[in-house]
Amino acid sequence: MIPPGKRHSVRLCATFVKTVSVPGRYGDGYGGLGLSLRVTPRKSGGLSKTWAQAISANGTKTSLGLGSYPVVTLAMARDRALANARALAEGRDPRRRFQQVPTFAQANETVLAIHAEHWKSERTKGQWRASMRDYVLPRLARKRVDAVTTADVMAVLLPIWSTKRVTAGRVRQRIGAVMKWAVAQGYRDDNPAGDAISAALPKAAVRKQHMRALPHAEVGAALARVKGSGAWRGSMLAFEFQCSPPRARARCATPGGSRSTGTGRCGRFRPSA
Repeated sequence: MIPPGKRHSVRLCATFVKTVSVPGRYGDGYGGLGLSLRVTPRKSGGLSKTWAQAISANGTKTSLGLGSYPVVTLAMARDRALANARALAEGRDPRRRFQQVPTFAQANETVLAIHAEHWKSERTKGQWRASMRDYVLPRLARKRVDAVTTADVMAVLLPIWSTKRVTAGRVRQRIGAVMKWAVAQGYRDDNPAGDAISAALPKAAVRKQHMRALPHAEVGAALARVKGSGAWRGSMLAFEFQCSPPRARARCATPGGSRSTGTGRCGRFRPSA
């Protein structure tokens, strides 16, 4: 038997974890990322088996509790130890995930306060609050930011994605801002409102809207109204061009203009001065 607490090169196995009956600390061997099994006697009798990981964060050595056996199995404990080691390698403190994680509503207020001081108008702040109040907070307000999933974001966006595309896009952007803040704070590793849902959302459908045709007898009056509107000259010319007969437009589009006149101008279509 390996003496309790002594470092060794032998990795733990599920059978050993289940059957060990001698109190002590049993490391997961070399390559175990500081993972160990602590076996301690209970006051009520029997043994308690808990997982711990020795880490060094910001120059300080400490120990993280990873849960109790058998709720947390050896495989699960190793996965958690690996996640913590990756966080340390990326410069993040894995202890943050064990601190109190804010809800989405709390994080939203924090992000709003961060951005609000850089906005020129209170209107932007009001629009942010209104969109969150109407579409997001009814579903996500009480959820912790580390528990928000892509499915949650989809549930918020789908009801308005086809009917209010612009609003839905802004809502997605604002959810993403809150989630990016959570990532920066170490509460989660991804942004569920980012690229992960792009392929799942319906493609933007271009809807053609045909305008009612103007009766021929009313064209002259309409042109006169446009000329007297004071609009930009380019806009007025474009309107007149669209109202001209198709054959006239074709002749005006040629480099030489009308063949009959040879003047470079269209004989049937002369923009007003």
